[in-house]
Amino acid sequence: MNIETEICHYLIQHPTVLKTTTLAAQWFKQQKCRTLIRWLLDDQDSYRHWTEIQQRFSAAEPQVFTETDWQSFAQPTTDEAAFQGSVRMLEFNSVQTKLADMAQAYLAKPSMLNCGLLTQYSQQLAALNQPRLATRSLPEHGAAMLQALAQTQPTGVQTFNGIDTVLGGGLRGDVLWTIGARPGIGKSAFAINLIQQAISHAPDLQVDLFSLEMSATENYQRTLAYTTGVAAGKFNNPAHQMTTAEKQQVRTAIDQVNPQQLQLHDSLLVLAQIIKVIRAHAQKAGAGNYLAVIDYLQIISLTRLAARNDRRQEIETITRELKLLTNELHIPIILFSQLNRELEKRPDQTPQLADLRESGSIEQDSNVVSFLYPASATEAQRDVRRINLIFRKNRSGRLSELQFNFEPEKMRFTPQVTLQQDVAVGEGSLKMQQDVVAPW
Repeated sequence: MNIETEICHYLIQHPTVLKTTTLAAQWFKQQKCRTLIRWLLDDQDSYRHWTEIQQRFSAAEPQVFTETDWQSFAQPTTDEAAFQGSVRMLEFNSVQTKLADMAQAYLAKPSMLNCGLLTQYSQQLAALNQPRLATRSLPEHGAAMLQALAQTQPTGVQTFNGIDTVLGGGLRGDVLWTIGARPGIGKSAFAINLIQQAISHAPDLQVDLFSLEMSATENYQRTLAYTTGVAAGKFNNPAHQMTTAEKQQVRTAIDQVNPQQLQLHDSLLVLAQIIKVIRAHAQKAGAGNYLAVIDYLQIISLTRLAARNDRRQEIETITRELKLLTNELHIPIILFSQLNRELEKRPDQTPQLADLRESGSIEQDSNVVSFLYPASATEAQRDVRRINLIFRKNRSGRLSELQFNFEPEKMRFTPQVTLQQDVAVGEGSLKMQQDVVAPW
């Protein structure tokens, strides 16, 4: 659909939005769209379903839309923010066209009237070019809530069932989720698992993985290892190390992975570069269809040649900018972070919020904070390791602890069965949902 048809589509599904939206039929170039907008603006009835609009409009204006048009209008629409953005773009294009026509008219006849109209449209275009106030008014909040009451809201980006439950159905926009871990735990592999789980739920999901420690080639190989179950180490020299059957598995996996809207970045170290890519790709993907994963925070810098005199202050700036970006674009960002070495010196090595390196701003700016850590000190020697994911902060959900089996060779995390368990919080304890492995 083009922008004019998309606006008509949304209005047919949500005609009441016209009460709070400025719209003019003359902005539309397509005659059928102009006819529909005029009819909707003149019509004061309320409708329980879009098919009632179809019946009434088709009776009043027969043969304006084809049966194929109405079938496309029956499909789910974008959210209201995308609709309002399309309306602003349509108005801008209309005023821009009028300004160009008036400039031609003034050149042909430089009268006072044409000069006044030229000035009027110039001022109008300048006003439309001004950035829109980011703060919503109370009526805008109210309109959004009325829409939420009437229409089931998206669940968010879904990954593992246990994580989706903790996050209230999935990873929604406006959320910065920080995952802390010590080196060697498997946080880069966990990032790949989260991405592939998300894509399995939504194949058209667009994902940017900014891996500032692993190369794009390594992450691609790890993705194939996750998909096939072939040991990751064999991808270094696959022609020599893989069996014929494994090579065929990899060929099949390549065909499965190629259509994914996943981009692997390994050379973007500066925050401004990362933000530029996220902003461009998120706006192109559309609402609810984008996820950014950054592995990991401590390697990001503010400038390529920055002298890191105050790294804590740099981290504060980075986490604050990333949090503001989630709010601006209504997207989720998963941010991996290292933990302090002090954690390893404690008898109880269950991570706490204070264990985040350069803590404070990370905890403050993140909507969700969780930690990956081994279930015991001997896990590093196992072929299949028990790795916990504990949630220490969750603004929109409950705290919880989940457990996974991690197979490093296959780069695969597998969630385990659930039960209730007391988890230490501050000076007391809290009942938490925990995924646990069966006894070894």
